[in-house]
Amino acid sequence: MLNECKEILLSDDQIVSMESGYVYYLQEGTLQLWELHNDGVEILINVLKPDDAVRLPDPSINSVYEFRTNKEKAQLILYKWDSLHKIEEKYYLLNKVATTTMRTELINHIKRKKFVKNRLVYLLQFLSQEFGEIENQYYILNIPLTHEHLSSLILSSRVTVTKLLNELKKQKVITNVQGFLYIRKDLIDRVGSYDCSLEVV
Repeated sequence: MLNECKEILLSDDQIVSMESGYVYYLQEGTLQLWELHNDGVEILINVLKPDDAVRLPDPSINSVYEFRTNKEKAQLILYKWDSLHKIEEKYYLLNKVATTTMRTELINHIKRKKFVKNRLVYLLQFLSQEFGEIENQYYILNIPLTHEHLSSLILSSRVTVTKLLNELKKQKVITNVQGFLYIRKDLIDRVGSYDCSLEVV
């Protein structure tokens, strides 16, 4: 359907910087979308899955945006916006961009929760629903996210996230099996009533 495109294959911790004038469409694999500030701060703002699309935010914003892989192959397609002349082509991509942007805003909403434990539990719920595969009473997460990645997604530290994950393991909310994170479906699905009152800073 769409033309005027360029294909990029990424693997082995590759980085691609976003440029204005393009729509980036993820055909295959998963990618991390990072926001880099002038003061050196780097924030993971979204984890992209196939059929996601993004455009560079307002060019006046003084930040750099990058796609990063984590030892997993991904296929990214770049569409030059000015070269798309058919209304249906632009509508198709804008719809994908809008859906992806809504997920980014949902992660931003999670980041604004007061307690770190709340943020982590709600993030696990989000990741389970977006990426999880259901097996018996568990969601299985097989996306390549480290404790450092999780901490960036909720604006915390790796040490704090590791401590909270160990606590959730003791409470049998999560467990690790052969490198995959298993999350109790019955508990994470009713996260609103889950006891997240513990404050960890």
